[in-house]
Amino acid sequence: MLIGILYALLSAVLLGVYALPSKYTKGFAWENTWGGFFFFGMFVIPIIVTFSLVNDIWGIYAQIPSWVFFTMFGLSFCWGIGNMLWGYSIDSIGMALAFSLFLGIITSIDTVLPLIFVPEGQESVIGTRIGNIMLIGIAVIVLGIAVNGYAGILRDKSKRKESKRDKKTMMRGILFCVLGALCATGFNLSYHTGNNLGKIGEVAELQFGNPPWIARLAVLLPIFMGATISTMLFYGYRLTKNKTWGNYKKAGAITAIVLVILMAVFHDAALVIYGLAAYHLGELGTSVGFAILETGAIMVATLNGVLTKEWSGASKKSKTILGVSLALLILGVLIIANGNYMKIQESEQVAYLMSMKL
Repeated sequence: MLIGILYALLSAVLLGVYALPSKYTKGFAWENTWGGFFFFGMFVIPIIVTFSLVNDIWGIYAQIPSWVFFTMFGLSFCWGIGNMLWGYSIDSIGMALAFSLFLGIITSIDTVLPLIFVPEGQESVIGTRIGNIMLIGIAVIVLGIAVNGYAGILRDKSKRKESKRDKKTMMRGILFCVLGALCATGFNLSYHTGNNLGKIGEVAELQFGNPPWIARLAVLLPIFMGATISTMLFYGYRLTKNKTWGNYKKAGAITAIVLVILMAVFHDAALVIYGLAAYHLGELGTSVGFAILETGAIMVATLNGVLTKEWSGASKKSKTILGVSLALLILGVLIIANGNYMKIQESEQVAYLMSMKL
């Protein structure tokens, strides 16, 4: 279990820093940076890496029922839409509130549903002692995310950088953020469908001899392809509407493109390592691993904000609340990690008793 937690933390670090280069893509409009990121991160890199490393990718997919891929495509298409809606909501309600709302909803849904929808032959932990511990840990994490968002709101007010927004704009921003979060839950649910229910990773590993981390690339590829469709349609429209295609030809564009590719590499590496984390964390991996991933990413992103002086000049109260939020996030992770450890112990005991009967 320990190696699974370490993988989850490493993926969280990469996910927490992947957007940092976007601050330095000079000469690029918003759609240039993020359109390029999605193009490389969802399409170019996954295709090159997967077809280069995975043994007989088409042979693997031939073993999987078609409903698995239809479900994965649909969920990942929604994931792409969710990320775009979230981007729009930031302008309306501010980064702090948008970040806390978005991740709070995603974390609560994407860590609970995998506990309910389990592979055939397994029993859900919901309603059991272990399940109750997991739910308490998830609740503490969501509370920590909410407190983290409140700290960000207080910081903005204390620094007098919060723009005046009318009620209609705020309500529209909150609506976009909530809808975006609901759609963005598609990533982990798509991964759970492909890896846990469809057994793509297991087939790639056991039947085709791929190492665990390479086998998970076969799970991720359909997810990336679904998101590629929704994101490329949107960013193609934005680039055309704002006439910003030409920014890719301006002086300094090569440096900006390199930074965008770096963002994509960090992001994709985080998701591949997350797949390894879920694998090593056992039956509850897509729940526990995702909670650690999101929580760790928030803490790393917060640290980035501190190091880049986003919190300089903030009030003492906002900094104190920030510290409380980080403590809650750490506590929540420890609680769900303990629940996962108990589940692993229980599974090992059952396996031992079954072997004794044989």
